[in-house]
Amino acid sequence: MSSEAQIGEFYKDLTIFLTGETGFLGKILIEKLLRRCWDLNKIYVLVRPKKDKSAKERLEELFEYACFDLIKSKNLSEKVFLISGDCQKPHLDLGIQDAELLKKETTCVIHAAANVKFDQTLKEALHNVRATRDVLELAKEMQNLKVFVHVSTVFSNCVNSHIEERFYTPPMKSENLLALVDDLDDNTLQAITPKLLGEYPNTYVYTKCITEDLVKTSLQVPKAIVRPAIVTSTIEEPVPGWIDNVNGVTGLALIAGLGILRSMHAKKNNRAQFVPVDYVANCILAAAWKAHRSGTTTIYNYTGHNKNMITWGRFLEIMEPPYWEFPSEKIVWYLCFKFRENELWHKICVFFLHTVVAYFVDFVLVCVGKATIAAKNYRRLDKTMDLLSYFSMGSWSFEQDNVLELWDQMGKEDKKMFKFSMEDVDWVKYGQDSTLGARMYLLKETPDTIPKAKKKLKIMFVVHYAVVALFWYSLYKFMMYVASSLHGNF
Repeated sequence: MSSEAQIGEFYKDLTIFLTGETGFLGKILIEKLLRRCWDLNKIYVLVRPKKDKSAKERLEELFEYACFDLIKSKNLSEKVFLISGDCQKPHLDLGIQDAELLKKETTCVIHAAANVKFDQTLKEALHNVRATRDVLELAKEMQNLKVFVHVSTVFSNCVNSHIEERFYTPPMKSENLLALVDDLDDNTLQAITPKLLGEYPNTYVYTKCITEDLVKTSLQVPKAIVRPAIVTSTIEEPVPGWIDNVNGVTGLALIAGLGILRSMHAKKNNRAQFVPVDYVANCILAAAWKAHRSGTTTIYNYTGHNKNMITWGRFLEIMEPPYWEFPSEKIVWYLCFKFRENELWHKICVFFLHTVVAYFVDFVLVCVGKATIAAKNYRRLDKTMDLLSYFSMGSWSFEQDNVLELWDQMGKEDKKMFKFSMEDVDWVKYGQDSTLGARMYLLKETPDTIPKAKKKLKIMFVVHYAVVALFWYSLYKFMMYVASSLHGNF
């Protein structure tokens, strides 16, 4: 094992075509490349126009995120170049000149773009397949391409209880699925989707499995497929605790800390497959280096380290103390979140703690002349939690020999600059950093607001237990009334 920085040397003078750079992982990938591998030649980023913003405006806004603070002094326009396109449209919606430019100059492709929503229709999720096919077709014509990296998910083959670092037979070939979706109308497709999915829990993992087979059968260059587990906030770089969305586990923990989410269907003793986004980015960049070095195609199940695993129950234990120590001013109720393994009991708790509360809040809003929002938002939240329960209730074992081998083959300097081993992760510190990060980057709250938030938390404590006492007292009085009425009848 060499002590030299071989990975950084590999990226020197490379021209990278990156998709998905406006996403959570994409932002960290591009930040790390610009901060640690400034000697690279160019990064071409595929950005689509959105709503009332052009692709150029969206790229400019990208660098306003706090994760880019450490490199804002650099002239980023020297390295980052816009390619206007759209992964949701045929052939990436590329212009002829841009396509020719990419074919001529690209030496490394990192395909990280994907629609990660669990509730999307099969037609919407099909963009994951079509975009991967189109990126691969484009890559076939890249004259100087050295390596291709595809970002998948470790749950792409979740119908298996033990998942190896190998290709699996897809539920359907990509060309057949594309033809089927193109031929059927929306209603018919929606009707047959459950049968097509079979044991797959949602269209996201279904299409990600199919895209892996596409990568396997296309393109004769060194390739790597990185399968991250549940991606969470940063652990080290560029700053601990950075996050830009409420969609993941950190976001759910935040919603629970605000007193909004009160029940989740999960097995406490099951392993929670959490991996920090900056470690995921480092693993991807290291995998590209290894693929070029070995000249082969390798799959990496990036799920953390078996010697330092964390369960859902332990996760809750770790996340609770920081929410007492660093509460938010935006709390709406006292923290009373629990994991519940029994599905019936979970649904009962959701009814009383979510649905009933939501309609009561909406009733109050109607009385004061405001629009109702609580019931609608809770329906959306509960639907999301139902979709997540497959992963919080399920249990898998993952082979990770390729990940461990990749780490072992890295030199000392590379292990410092592109760290992804989770063997020594301090989960308690990570929980605290994630809490503070969610508070700062999602809620936009500064540390000086903590004292005021603690006072509000104390008030919520009193109100919460007053309501609990009133509920049980009312229930007691009701039961006594029923009992006396029955006694009187006899």
